[in-house]
Amino acid sequence: MFKRILVPTDFSEPSMKVLDYIPVLHEAGTREVVLVHVLDPRETPLAASGGQGFLGTVPDRESEVQRQYREKARHRIIDIRRTLEKQGMQVIVRTPVGTPGAGIVAAADADGVSLIVIGSHGSSNLRDRLLGTVSEYVIKNARQPVLVIKRDTVIGG
Repeated sequence: MFKRILVPTDFSEPSMKVLDYIPVLHEAGTREVVLVHVLDPRETPLAASGGQGFLGTVPDRESEVQRQYREKARHRIIDIRRTLEKQGMQVIVRTPVGTPGAGIVAAADADGVSLIVIGSHGSSNLRDRLLGTVSEYVIKNARQPVLVIKRDTVIGG
């Protein structure tokens, strides 16, 4: 029924909790995971302002900081991919640039997934109240069913 699913991650504890649920979905027939990490320009670490200096111009420094951020994210997503592949899943990795909610919804449409599996809160917990701003956006805007894994979900229990 849900052979191809989308799993977004921001590497927060709640988004990583979703990965614990993948073996259950695999047993139910899921065979392919589209793993999405949206590179949000608003969350990318930026260099301090200050013009030109021994570190180069501010745009040069920002570019280097952003490159390092993308590289760190790439390594983390490769680790997740390997874990899912060891569980028997085929994995497609997507790292779009944009706002997380819109990037997740667009990736779900582009990759033709039948289910989105998302954590209830992500790295913006201070702004979240009950569900989470990204989760809420995805629920309201996705064409696919959305399975929300709560932080305190007990897998198999």
